[in-house]
Amino acid sequence: MSITSTPTAPISAIANAGEFHAPGSDIFAATLRRLPTILGARPDFVGLVRPGSAEELATAIRFARAQKLAIFRLYNASNTGARLSGDGKTLIVDLSRMNRILEVNATYAYARVEPGVSFAELAAHLVANGLPLLVDSERDPQASIAGSIFSKGFGYTPYGDHLLVQCGAEYVLPDGERLRSGMGAMENNRTWQLYKFALGPYSDGLAVQSDVMIPAQTGLWLMGHAPAFRPFAIDLEDDRALAGAVETLRGLKISNTLPGTIAITHRDFDARRSGGAARKAQWRLHGALYGIPKAVDLGMAAVQASLGAVNGAALLGDDTLASEPLWQEHRALMAGEPGAGALRLSGGAGSASLTFVAPIEGDLATAMLAVARRISDSKDGPLLCEFSVLGRALMLTVHLPHDATQAASADRLTGSGRSLIQAMGDAGFGLVSYSPEYGRLAPSLLNGKPLGALRSRIETALL
Repeated sequence: MSITSTPTAPISAIANAGEFHAPGSDIFAATLRRLPTILGARPDFVGLVRPGSAEELATAIRFARAQKLAIFRLYNASNTGARLSGDGKTLIVDLSRMNRILEVNATYAYARVEPGVSFAELAAHLVANGLPLLVDSERDPQASIAGSIFSKGFGYTPYGDHLLVQCGAEYVLPDGERLRSGMGAMENNRTWQLYKFALGPYSDGLAVQSDVMIPAQTGLWLMGHAPAFRPFAIDLEDDRALAGAVETLRGLKISNTLPGTIAITHRDFDARRSGGAARKAQWRLHGALYGIPKAVDLGMAAVQASLGAVNGAALLGDDTLASEPLWQEHRALMAGEPGAGALRLSGGAGSASLTFVAPIEGDLATAMLAVARRISDSKDGPLLCEFSVLGRALMLTVHLPHDATQAASADRLTGSGRSLIQAMGDAGFGLVSYSPEYGRLAPSLLNGKPLGALRSRIETALL
């Protein structure tokens, strides 16, 4: 993406749309510096609006449409969920001032939040008010909850599928109209955040990785404190041990012995995040058990007997893990306690990512790795990746470092992403989610296909 801004913007303010900042202002410049690079796009930024309410957001959207402006949507200070709709002259719509926690219901364990609210902010609110509820967070606790939900983000507790635990929302449509989904579509209904589906088709899906609905608030279910919580970590010596562990995990996930997301991270990825030397074991598996104490004890015995029997697997003790920042970070995530910071790739590089999905099978895990290594070795150096076992699926996220200030880096990122998506698809591993950098490249996969045609018809009707 070539980032430019018009010195004399065609707009000086937008009435009733919140804060407006023109090119040249300090806030505009600071926002421009942190925007993610959208590969293949050439936006010309003509202004920044920061609405403080759904009404102001609707006004900003109506203005952008009337002026035929593209929209660059930001949720908060994190770039999670950032999205560019259109091209050419572009209005930045920053939702960070819409950061109210509108409701927390301890009886039914749900919250309703505006799009600027982060996982860390909701977690702090629960602690400050003595509410016995947990927040499932992505690795970045500063990420927007709504941004994560509608970009198919996930975390590490049993509530790790963020889209699955989303329930009821209010959206602004491209014409500025506001829509409540789920049971909130029915006036005075009592179950807006309790039952996901209204009468008729399910509409929230139209907001997922989409330009046709911008969330102004969303509900989400929260997990209560489990009577017992037992986290664990296992080192996996090599790819053969990885394959054996994945095979074993299938039964443990289907039986719900391990209800949370299981993370398996490569040593190069962990070394880049921790800033330390790479460990000897090639892979590190993190998981946890939740429930009543006796059930957790039985579950832990099953984990030790099954995963412990995998050749090349070593269950790590508390004394080994206690001083490791990676363990402290991930243990907190599995406990539903997102902290104030997150470990990031070292070396000053940004990081784009692509996530692919496969069945939970050991040979498919190594097949996915073979594809990723072939692309990475030829273009990007060490493979930075992690597996996640979520529900019934095995997901591989490949992280691609880049320098947003270098054109050559953007070209390499585009080439690597295109090659990786094509090769994974040819091998039967579909792309399911992506970081903002790939917001143009990834949707193009559907061009010329029935699902893409349906998406195009919906967008034409609404945009």
